Amino acid sequence: MTNSDQAAEFRELIAQLHEPRTRRRARQKLVAARAVEPLLECLESTNESVVWAAVQSLGELRAAEAVEPLVALMERGVLVLDVSEALAKITGNRFGTHATRWREWLGSPNKTRAPQMDVQECVRRTGGYLGVEPTGSGNSFRFKFSLLGERAQTVAVYFGREDAEGEELLVIYSECGPADARYYEAVLRKNMSIPAGAFAIRDVGGKPNFVMVDTMLADTVTPDALARKIENIAARADIVEKSLTREDKR
Repeated sequence: MTNSDQAAEFRELIAQLHEPRTRRRARQKLVAARAVEPLLECLESTNESVVWAAVQSLGELRAAEAVEPLVALMERGVLVLDVSEALAKITGNRFGTHATRWREWLGSPNKTRAPQMDVQECVRRTGGYLGVEPTGSGNSFRFKFSLLGERAQTVAVYFGREDAEGEELLVIYSECGPADARYYEAVLRKNMSIPAGAFAIRDVGGKPNFVMVDTMLADTVTPDALARKIENIAARADIVEKSLTREDKR
């Protein structure tokens, strides 16, 4: 394939990023071809879906050339969470959605990867944000804290899991109560009205239970972000537990 043929193919694939039906396949082809330059140009698109596809692809490619334009996107408030995940994949740093920290790192004459935060240290600092002493060891921990109305909720946190592509995940969940088939539809419909996480079913003691679950890419985890996830899951899981059981399993 000549350079002109390849350029024409890339133009066609970029055009396909504008259409929901063709976006996924076109993005996969651009990543397979390591089409970094065309993807960098997509970051300037006025179509947010095209920008999203480029951000995801550049992160998967670990494209160092994308760091500066990605930081600029974050500073403009564009797809901040997606950009932070892509930057973490490319640089190995975990500055989350703090654009100022990314810019400071980018401007440093001796840029280095930030040291990976130890799991124990991450958990300790997360507990500090929550005002809760975590229990557990290794890659498994629990946070139990008080809620309004003299209620309490326990949230489990598991490090070291992986998704289908081999990306390391952090899994956070809290039990809501027995998974009675009569409530499947009602609980599933709640997934359409919550801003993060989802309700699922997990076997507990050999019996199916409703749980509120969320995940984070391990490369993007910061103690403050993890603390917010835990608080959100605890509050939502407790609401469902109360409606299902009228009890407080804590």
